[in-house]
Amino acid sequence: MTTLGIHHSTNLMNASEDNKKGYWEDNDFISFNDDLLRRTGQLWEEPKLIKTDELLMLAEEKASEASSLLKDKIENKRITCLKDPRLCNLAPFWKQICKINRTPYHFIASYRDPLSTAISIQNRDSINAEKALSMWCTYYINLLESVNSGELKLVNFDKLLTETRHEIQLLSDFLGQQILEEEFKIYSEQFLDINLRHNHQSLAPENPIEVVSSKIKSSLDSYNIKATPDERKNELDLASLRNSLIQANRDLSDDSSASKFKDLFAVHYKKSEELNAIQVELQKTRIELERIKSLRKAARKRYSETIEQFNNLTKTIWWKAASPLRLILSSQRDRSNLRALNSRTKAESKPD
Repeated sequence: MTTLGIHHSTNLMNASEDNKKGYWEDNDFISFNDDLLRRTGQLWEEPKLIKTDELLMLAEEKASEASSLLKDKIENKRITCLKDPRLCNLAPFWKQICKINRTPYHFIASYRDPLSTAISIQNRDSINAEKALSMWCTYYINLLESVNSGELKLVNFDKLLTETRHEIQLLSDFLGQQILEEEFKIYSEQFLDINLRHNHQSLAPENPIEVVSSKIKSSLDSYNIKATPDERKNELDLASLRNSLIQANRDLSDDSSASKFKDLFAVHYKKSEELNAIQVELQKTRIELERIKSLRKAARKRYSETIEQFNNLTKTIWWKAASPLRLILSSQRDRSNLRALNSRTKAESKPD
């Protein structure tokens, strides 16, 4: 993105020992997307085959917050890059938010050999390779099902390392952004490193999930080269891949116990959020009540002091001597107020 003069968002995730070049993912964006995933019964490591209608309803519910975040990240920049792999599972949501805000958008996804990716996930997150492969498949099936022709450009990560100029030129053409030669030189000669490919595997697929992942990779390989994509054929191919993935991992089926558990998790999460919101409001109410009590206590103290001063005044000879004059000069309302005040001084104070 930098080679094309495209700004990254702010508050990026720090680099780590696993990824010393940095992740380039926005912490605020990730946090918001994690919340969205939980509301649909997912975690980043526990994805599900998404339902578009569910995400569109969520977009209506969270439109204000999502729009505010989007505007904050874009600011006044002409084009901004927001990176987060969770977008694969949330594309319909963010497409809708962009449409609400009349914000043009494109999706760019990189990919490499699924087994290599699975081993990287296994080493980094202690997730077994079979589950990691299922995650990989689910992410890309969700992405491919969520985008229309012309909205997505796929970048082969291995080709990016070996055919850098060609891959960047494809992105340049897709986004209509000129390559900045100085930035490209820094990127290709200093930033890119063959060691960025932490694992490289090209074994023949054996078990069902490996076979499915191989088929999905083939679909990704051919995605960019389709001159005039046949939308109907694409739908059928994706439906076939989805069914194959479900056969390889029955937990992804809507009828599975795992799927039902995710639905319950979503309900529980929403209820917890509602309860937290109620608790926050109750705490605000308690604070306001304490503030009011404090103000009333201070007011009672000032009132008592005033009454005491008044009582002391009424005991003076000057007050008694001026009684006829006060009677002549005071209005009917003044006399009424005075009687009420005298009555109040005689009554015992009552606690609130």
